[in-house]
Formats: sequence, C-alpha cells, structure tokens
Amino acid sequence: MARRTAERWAKRVQTSMAGKAIGSKRLGGAFLLCGLAAATVISTHEHAIAQDNPAAVCRYAGDDNMIRPLPGSMLAKAKAAFGSDLAGIGGAPVGIWRCMGGRVMVCLPGGDRHCGRADSQPMATPEASAYCRSHPGSETVPISETGRDTIFAWGCDGAAVKNKGSVRSVDPRGFVKEYWRPLD
Repeated sequence: MARRTAERWAKRVQTSMAGKAIGSKRLGGAFLLCGLAAATVISTHEHAIAQDNPAAVCRYAGDDNMIRPLPGSMLAKAKAAFGSDLAGIGGAPVGIWRCMGGRVMVCLPGGDRHCGRADSQPMATPEASAYCRSHPGSETVPISETGRDTIFAWGCDGAAVKNKGSVRSVDPRGFVKEYWRPLD
C-alpha cells in the first residue's frame, strides 16, 4: 500500500508539472522530491494506523489476506468473539487478524487451530501415507501427519491412506471458516 501511495503522489506531481510551464528543472525536481517525501510520511502514518486500528484498514481494503498480529489491546475482545470455543487452544496469548468484506476477522492460533490458508486438496500428505503403512487399519491419522491446515479427516484402509470427507469448511478467501470470527 505504501508503494502505491508513493507512486500515486509521484504521478500527481509529474502530471501537475507537465500541465504547467515550469521554467526550471530544479524546481520540478524539488516538487517531485517534496511529493515523494510526503508519500513516505503518509505511508509511515498508514502503517501506524494499520497496527493500531485494524477496523480502519479493513474498511479501506475490503479484502486483504495479509495476516497481521492483533494489537494486545484487542485480545480480550477477540477472546470474547470465540466464547466457549477457546477450550482447545490453550489460552491464546496472541491473536492475528486479516480483512474480509471490509470487516476485521480474527483467529486465535493454538491446538489444532491453523490460522493460515486451508489445504482443501483431497490428496494425502506423504507423512499420512507413511503413517498408514506403519499403522494399517488405523481409524484416524494424527494431525501431525496430515497437517493442521487440512479440511479433511483421514484414516487408513489397510496400509493405504483414505480421505474420510470434509470436516471443516472454507471461507471465500480460502481460510478455515470455523477458525476465524468477525471482530465487531
């Protein structure tokens, strides 16, 4: 976002200089430098706003898959959004946020909760296949072997790994829907 802001400022300065008869190239260069300096200050300010005010960022961005650390002052509000679903994640001392549809979405990582993009490919990992070869007939394959980002349950059909179907859903941005909550 900072780069786009700097490019916009530079383009505005160049456009305004092209439309006016400025006799001195030095003066034009000075205007360009002032515009770039202003863009740097603005981008630094935007970064500070992003860290302190996720809601303002999301209203502006709409959809943004960049995962950022949740400000500590907002952690209690995030925990309240999860309510009783906090049980399996061990207290969640940190949270993360991203934007979806102009809203702040939060995830509290921990346990088997994966806050990154979901793996919605119905293919087993090599580790899951190896697990089934060494544990034939096992009802389930441990998450340590399937990866925490999978949306499927896996088991062993003899020594072959078997996809037992989807157990989680994916939101429109590709993240596990059950792990992310809106922070309003």
